Amino acid sequence: MQIILYIIFFIIIILIIISNYFVNKIFIKTNKKLFEKDGNKKEESKEKRLLKEKRKIWFETSQKDVYTISKDNKKLHAHFIKNNDSNIYIIIAHPYEGRGSYMKYFIKQFYDIGFNVLAIDLRTHGESEGKIYSLGYLERLDILAWIKYINDNYNNAQIILYGISMGANSVMMCCNENEISSNVKAIIEDAGFTNAYEQLKRRLDIAYKIYFLPILEFTSLITKIRLGFSFKDIDVQKRVSESKVPILFIHGDKDELVNFNMANKLYESCSSYKQKLIIKDGKHISAVFNNENLYWNTIKDFINKFV
Repeated sequence: MQIILYIIFFIIIILIIISNYFVNKIFIKTNKKLFEKDGNKKEESKEKRLLKEKRKIWFETSQKDVYTISKDNKKLHAHFIKNNDSNIYIIIAHPYEGRGSYMKYFIKQFYDIGFNVLAIDLRTHGESEGKIYSLGYLERLDILAWIKYINDNYNNAQIILYGISMGANSVMMCCNENEISSNVKAIIEDAGFTNAYEQLKRRLDIAYKIYFLPILEFTSLITKIRLGFSFKDIDVQKRVSESKVPILFIHGDKDELVNFNMANKLYESCSSYKQKLIIKDGKHISAVFNNENLYWNTIKDFINKFV
């Protein structure tokens, strides 16, 4: 009997050590690799490099640094580009370990459509304060803070939320909030996941092949003890099932990081007006480049239904 107790105690200690490792790797601002894609970037053509440089110069000469404070007292930073005569404001939320300035392609596209653009640094990214990531749960407070910023500073604003990957989770997590204002007209998400448990289980199974241990359950518990939230809180599918805002779900069917079937689950669960676009051969956060015309025409048509 004593030997059995020792074995159980040993297993629990091992689970706690492994779970703390994953909490640090996923949620703490350190040197994380779990969500990075494998492989080297493809070499870009000269024409593409020149286009990116031109876009970079445009961004740097057009943008203005703006700041606000979140409900939980984090100082947040964003890049704002005013588009004269427009009362439509796009809030752009970047992927995990990104920043607003990395979203120049999307910023320019939305600007050229005719919208004002606010490309935010989510907490713990870029120039925004923070020490932890929460895969959309706490980041939703950043989105709500920027909605308030627009409403406090601009009259008759109509607001669209756009997010990609973790940014998609962040904007979707706002969709059922009591604080979301009625002038938030639509949400566009690209490559978001259903919930933390399903996504992390898939990633850990692929990366570490430890199916036989209750790692996720322990990691969720340790996350709750250390950071104040659990995987149960990071449930995007539940949020969209109570959505107050129309949502466009976009996903590439060759997404190697977030399975595209998650877009189908989110779409089926969504309680508000909804639309879905699956991009053939599209990969994670780059599906747009497989069919740019379809991607942007779908977004424009969707927004035009509500503004």
